[in-house]
Amino acid sequence: MPKAIRANSKISERKAAGIVAELDRWRDGELGTKLTWQRIEAFSGFTRQALSRHEAIRRAYQEAKRVLAAPGRRSRSRSRSDELTYLDQTIENLRLEVRRYEALEQQWLQRWQRITYHCSRRGLSIEDLDRPLDELNRRGI
Repeated sequence: MPKAIRANSKISERKAAGIVAELDRWRDGELGTKLTWQRIEAFSGFTRQALSRHEAIRRAYQEAKRVLAAPGRRSRSRSRSDELTYLDQTIENLRLEVRRYEALEQQWLQRWQRITYHCSRRGLSIEDLDRPLDELNRRGI
């Protein structure tokens, strides 16, 4: 659903910079190749006429259209092989993290076995230790 057009709102320098940044993403091929004023209107909420009155926005739009129309343009987004390398590295990092957590889990399990053993030698049960604190001890009194 398109964004409502702001009829009474002016394009501030900050908003214009955001629109130019979005046009730069279009120019770099990150958002596809079908750039139109209607898409920029939907993104920004301003009319084509209001957008084209700003020199920086108009130049960024024309530059993006020119680059997108070039037949041999090079996208700055990752190539397929770069993407696969990135994903392989991410998977390897996640596997290492899982191994680290599994080792931590084993350490905790061993610790709880030791705690259970020492409690049972002193006549305490885990159920005794797992009881909720009474009201006085909860307040630290």
